[in-house]
Amino acid sequence: MSAYSVSRLAHDAGVSEHIVRDYMLRRLLRPVARTAGGYCVFDAVALQRLRFVRAAFEAGIGLDALARLCRALDAAGGNKASAQLAVLRQLVERRREALASLEVQLAAMPTEPAQHAESLP
Repeated sequence: MSAYSVSRLAHDAGVSEHIVRDYMLRRLLRPVARTAGGYCVFDAVALQRLRFVRAAFEAGIGLDALARLCRALDAAGGNKASAQLAVLRQLVERRREALASLEVQLAAMPTEPAQHAESLP
């Protein structure tokens, strides 16, 4: 088992330690153990989750929705996790549609400066 400290987890995921600590407070991440000194220890599953949460957040998924998913995944019942995954899939689909619409609009934009008619007296 790979063991990660907060700093190593942050480094390997390409985020700051502040993000790791914030995600712990929001219950997006949970340590698998604590050292005798009280330091958090994470495993490879936590690194995978951190990378997923960060990618989803950067894609426009809110931290509240991600926290609901993570809490459901951490709970014993799988029904809540399935429901939260369905919600996230819907969010992703809406985001994909919005980006496709934006791409169409960008393609239709003129590349030359607009010529404005002179104001009439």
